[in-house]
Amino acid sequence: MALGVISLPLFPTSAVAQDAQALMRRAMDAQAERLAGVENVTVVQETMGMEMSMYMEKRDVGGMPVLMPVSVTVGGMVQTMPQDMAQADWSNPFQEAWVERTRLVGTDELDGEKVLVFLIEDFSGLELPRLPGSEAQTEDFRPNSFRYSMGEDDLLLRKVEMNGEIRGQDGSYSPIQMTMFMEDYREVDGYIHPFVTRVLTKGMMEAADVDQEELRQQLEQMRAQMENIPEAMRGMVQGQIDQLERMLGGSGEGMEVTITVKDLKVNAGGR
Repeated sequence: MALGVISLPLFPTSAVAQDAQALMRRAMDAQAERLAGVENVTVVQETMGMEMSMYMEKRDVGGMPVLMPVSVTVGGMVQTMPQDMAQADWSNPFQEAWVERTRLVGTDELDGEKVLVFLIEDFSGLELPRLPGSEAQTEDFRPNSFRYSMGEDDLLLRKVEMNGEIRGQDGSYSPIQMTMFMEDYREVDGYIHPFVTRVLTKGMMEAADVDQEELRQQLEQMRAQMENIPEAMRGMVQGQIDQLERMLGGSGEGMEVTITVKDLKVNAGGR
């Protein structure tokens, strides 16, 4: 993915703020319009060789329509999701309370397409987002900045960057960075969804104070067991092996997970 150099707007700060707020409200209106005819979505996706089905329903959150996960099905087992998960989602900039804090910092280029880049750094008095992947807010995570890149024409999210700090087992805080790339948008029955999402995480291993020797032993055990693993599970295990190799490689690239949509149904109902 080719990333261009951000170009800064050549107009006064007040104009930048006004443009940012106007554009964010346009983006919110566009998102609401995209969800106007949607009541529920079922998406079947694959991650690290494992297939899962997520059922989402449209809910009103702070005056904005949001698709909230209701249940996830993996291996035939259904798990109900907590219903407050979308209240302060780090990857969701379409929140009225955040509009006044959002700045337009320039433009960028992703895969040959021009995108608008927005930034929020002031979280004082706001409901802070939870740590991605957790079911509740926690003091273990402190966000420092969110950067959103949206298509200049369609205002669809193309890239989300979160920088913050996470508390380790010893009580000290260390940097953590998460970046999401939303790619291959497709329209299904009027609903537009990225069919490929890549999530890159840096700093999680350091914060967790992981024993690298223990990880190496785990990696060797998984490699040795590959021949005895059922064919249906090999893709998932190989994905875990690949992640461990990246984590132990010392390249500083962090851990990357790719989520690929295999099927998507709109207003099909069911869980």
